[in-house]
Amino acid sequence: MSVKTHREVKNPRLSDNKLADYMNASEQARRSILRSCKYQPKAAVIQHHDAKKMIAESMVNGKINHDVLTQKLDLYGGKITDTDFEAEVKQHNIDYVNCVLTMGCQPIKGTDFDRCKTSKKLDFNGTEISFFPDLLVARTNQKNNRKIGAINFRYSKSAKLPEKTAGYQSALMFGVFRDEPFEPEATAERDLCQTLDCFNGKVYLAPTNAVYLYNEMQAACGAIAYQWPNIEPPSGAIF
Repeated sequence: MSVKTHREVKNPRLSDNKLADYMNASEQARRSILRSCKYQPKAAVIQHHDAKKMIAESMVNGKINHDVLTQKLDLYGGKITDTDFEAEVKQHNIDYVNCVLTMGCQPIKGTDFDRCKTSKKLDFNGTEISFFPDLLVARTNQKNNRKIGAINFRYSKSAKLPEKTAGYQSALMFGVFRDEPFEPEATAERDLCQTLDCFNGKVYLAPTNAVYLYNEMQAACGAIAYQWPNIEPPSGAIF
């Protein structure tokens, strides 16, 4: 009996990170991104949830507190793993945090920070986008008005995040919170919608054309929904 290698996602669905990657990708890379989203490996995939949690909880007044993050990493390093895969995940998360400790990061705008606890499902012209920033950000201006945004952490072990990809990522946050603020009576602010590249510590604010980019993402998702039924599985995939 053949072992199943992939599962098929019947309806169009991408994460916010994948959508940002897609928008700045070549046509060939776009096909690969959509194929990986529709046909997902059955094997467990390494995630960086632990590293993101440690970094988010070490953020104080827009800066990462290195002492706090180091303490959290030391505790995490003593975590017992039961399988080779768990050990591999642990090491990847340690590498992630060590990169942040080594590179540091540019100052992050905002005064109030809170971990985002729930994922939002967005319907972009028939494609579902899972929207889950790492930190919610807010500030109160001199007129006592609340301004909001968010931070998304991106990390690659071997390369910096392309600036255009980061621009789409931050623009998505601005567009979402402009339409659906997470605080009543608050308004989204472009400069509070930020993407942190943990590879080099660079922070990317939502660009001045964020609304245009947000609309472009929604339009692209309509095309993705149209293509979805015709996306072929990877070679050798077993369902």
